[in-house]
Formats: sequence, C-alpha cells, structure tokens
Amino acid sequence: MRVIRWTGNVFIVLGATMLFFVVYELLGTALVAGHHQDALADTFDDALDRPPRVVVPTVESPRPSPSHKPIAGPRGGPDAIARIRIPSIGVRKIVVEGVTLDDLAWGPGHYKFTASPGGEGVIAIAGHRTGWGSPFIDLDQLRPGQRIFLDTPEATYAYAMTRSKVVDPDQTRVLLGDPQSDATHKLTLTTCTPKYTSLRRLIVWADLIEVIPRT
Repeated sequence: MRVIRWTGNVFIVLGATMLFFVVYELLGTALVAGHHQDALADTFDDALDRPPRVVVPTVESPRPSPSHKPIAGPRGGPDAIARIRIPSIGVRKIVVEGVTLDDLAWGPGHYKFTASPGGEGVIAIAGHRTGWGSPFIDLDQLRPGQRIFLDTPEATYAYAMTRSKVVDPDQTRVLLGDPQSDATHKLTLTTCTPKYTSLRRLIVWADLIEVIPRT
C-alpha cells in the first residue's frame, strides 16, 4: 500500500511538472517575447522617424546601398533588420539578425547568409510556430497571391506568396527560394510543423512585386 501511495505521489509531481512546462512554453515565453518585441519596436520606430539613409530604391533596383546596416537592438539583444507584416494572418513583428534559439526568443530571425530586405537573391526568415510569441503559428493559412511586407528605414518591400511546401529539417536548399519562380528577388519563410512539434519544416515562398519608398 505504501508503494502504491509513493508511486501515485511521483506521478502527481511529474504531471504538475509537465503542466508547468506547458504553461511556461505557451504563456511564459509569450510574455518574455512580447517584452522583447516592445523593446525592439522602440528602437526600430526611432529609426523610421529619421530621414531615409540611402538612395530611394525602385522595383528595378530595390537593393539597399552598402551603407545599409541593421538597427542596433536594445542592450543584450540582437539587432533588428526589418518589420514583417502579413495582414492576412495577423503578423506584425520586428525581424532580428540571426536564427539561434536566443535570437528567435526576440522574434522572427534573418538567416545571416541570405540577402538583406530587397537585396538581389533570397532573404530567408525563420520564426517559432509555438512558444516565444508564436509569430508564425498561422503560416500554413497563407495562400498564393497574399502579401507579405518588409518595412525598413529605406522602403517597404512587398512580396506575393507563390506556394508552400513541407520538408524535412535537413533540406536546407529550400532557403534558396521557390525553384519554380524566375524572380530575381525572393523571400523564404520557415517554421516548424505540425504545430507543437519540430518534426518537419513548413516553407513559404514569395516573390518581390513592389517597392514603396519611404520619403
């Protein structure tokens, strides 16, 4: 009888621990990420209030000049490179430089080896599907033709979603953009799938369709 009681207590403790972990993963990390995003938005919005730092880009030549640099983040945090907006699924987040777990705790992260916003080639951005604010939780609901915007101190770059695909985590070539697209300037978004797991990766591809200069 004593053994049964002891075993029951162990399972109660384990259950409480698991519940605490789930609550922290979904709610606790969201609070931390929200605080991080607020701090990033303050510095990012200050940069947007200043005059543009480079020559006004166009659709034909959207690439920022070599003077384009990430915006310094708050103390202890990563730099910011853009604000991503996806109106159809309610996304509005500051994108940080880097895709480590520490970086993604602040918001969606830019793969450093890919292009800058508007740059020739592909800009690739990763974001959490669950936890840490779940910025890309509804990414699977995005449909071809729907818009994705990247706001920078130079301009707003508007992309149109082309298609999506689910791949294994080791298929990194998907970061190079939609192979069925001939566009020169592309965007790739990545997140884990299915929800609440990290078994596979959901990839969303988009093409640059418009550059809206900030004057």
